[in-house]
Amino acid sequence: MLPRRATVAALAALSLAAPASADDTWSNPFPGVRRLLRVTASQHIDALLVDLCAPGVSLRVTAPNERSRTVPAFGALVGAQAAVNGGFYNTANQAQTDGFVLHDGASWGGTDHDYTGPIAFGDGRADLVPHERVEGPQPWMREAVSGHPTLVVAGAARDNSGDTGLCGRNPRTAAGFTADRRTLILAVVDGRAAPSRVGMTCNELAALMIDLGARDALNLDGGGSSTMWLAGAGVLNHPTDGSPRTVSNHLALYARGSGAAPHCPPPAYRATYVMQTFPLAVTTLDLAPGETSTGYLEMRNAGTATWTPARTRLGTTQPRDRSSMVAGPDWLAPNRAAAIDRAVAPGMTGRFNFTLRAPATAGEYAEYFNLVEEGVTWFSDPAQGGPADNVIQVRVRTVPRPDAGVVAMDAGTPVVDAGMPVVDRPTVDVPSARDLGVELDLGPVAVDVPGDDGTATNDVAAGDGAVADDVDGPLIGETAGCDCAVGRGAAGGARGAVGLWALAIAAAVRRRRRLTRAG
Repeated sequence: MLPRRATVAALAALSLAAPASADDTWSNPFPGVRRLLRVTASQHIDALLVDLCAPGVSLRVTAPNERSRTVPAFGALVGAQAAVNGGFYNTANQAQTDGFVLHDGASWGGTDHDYTGPIAFGDGRADLVPHERVEGPQPWMREAVSGHPTLVVAGAARDNSGDTGLCGRNPRTAAGFTADRRTLILAVVDGRAAPSRVGMTCNELAALMIDLGARDALNLDGGGSSTMWLAGAGVLNHPTDGSPRTVSNHLALYARGSGAAPHCPPPAYRATYVMQTFPLAVTTLDLAPGETSTGYLEMRNAGTATWTPARTRLGTTQPRDRSSMVAGPDWLAPNRAAAIDRAVAPGMTGRFNFTLRAPATAGEYAEYFNLVEEGVTWFSDPAQGGPADNVIQVRVRTVPRPDAGVVAMDAGTPVVDAGMPVVDRPTVDVPSARDLGVELDLGPVAVDVPGDDGTATNDVAAGDGAVADDVDGPLIGETAGCDCAVGRGAAGGARGAVGLWALAIAAAVRRRRRLTRAG
């Protein structure tokens, strides 16, 4: 190991091979883990790029009763898939570390100070604290090792060339994160074996970590402590002692391929569905040609970035940015239905208000939407939280517009009360009635008949059980003013309403004939 600020012998100046001449070999030893072997004329580098959001990926640090073991011994002890050495320590008393160590939330070893910073892992979080920030263990941290100096902060390499006691060319171990904190980068550089394995300065190590994608990176213990081990493959690098050294603390990686990924940080952009006023995609929104329907979609901000009306929009998908057939008059563009209605902080709910318009041609039109942070990312892009591009859907169906009016009914159509038989209104031509040639005996029926002067009414007496019907009264089928009871007998019921009307007319005609003959 390299003691803090220890003076080391300066190595002879050796030129490094240009990156273009590197012979890179990539492999995938475990689910969510990519391995890089980079060999140049002067360097031998082993690196692991670990997807912290892959199923079964997690990190573990040494417990107090597990310290003072070699890296492969510790990795095998805890059943890990990979392991590297941790932070600096006191060779005389390995319980004393330079900076704190955390396992399962419990701190042991040294304390934080302005030349050490931790790389830490917790529930839904993984982060690195620059060495000049003295914060100590934080409540969110579950596993952590400390190192120094900080190599890269916010994408910029630190200049550690003035740290001559530590930052000459040596074997190196480094750890860092990509900008989204979803990828952990572990690298071990061989050294002290000129000319093929010369080691790196802190500044050269910073350049390597940036090349591997790190936005933030930290130097861990190096020298003879630098070791990278993989289950099934053994030690990958060339420890300077000829074999792995016993070290105080370690960082172990699990990559089981299934199960939780506890350190996966929430993405910057993720949305979860809340509700919508438009019909769900299992049904259609039926509209006449050109008809519109205005509503809204509500989504909850489940990411870490705040949504703003200036950037957070609802765009068309399947494919992305297509011009929509159902775009309404209030759309921002044919491929942008709406902007979020207000600034929406993580955990809050926002609304997209927009209108759908039915195309002129009859048919069904499916439209898909997703959230897009303009100029940054779609919410369904890799490293973001979704939803997917084929989840938010509205189906509009253009249906033919019905005729403007109701079909006119013939003026002679009878007015029929519900439940009564449909009957044409009887029309009687009196002269033709005289020519019937049949005299019908009405029996006990009472009928109002116009008098000779056309105004007076002559009553015909009805016997018991007779039906009283008014020739000048309501139409057949109407109940008002009509008792419609024919002696309550079978004969009366068989005759029916039409029969009664005809009989009444026939009776009137016969009476008029008799009166004429009598005169």
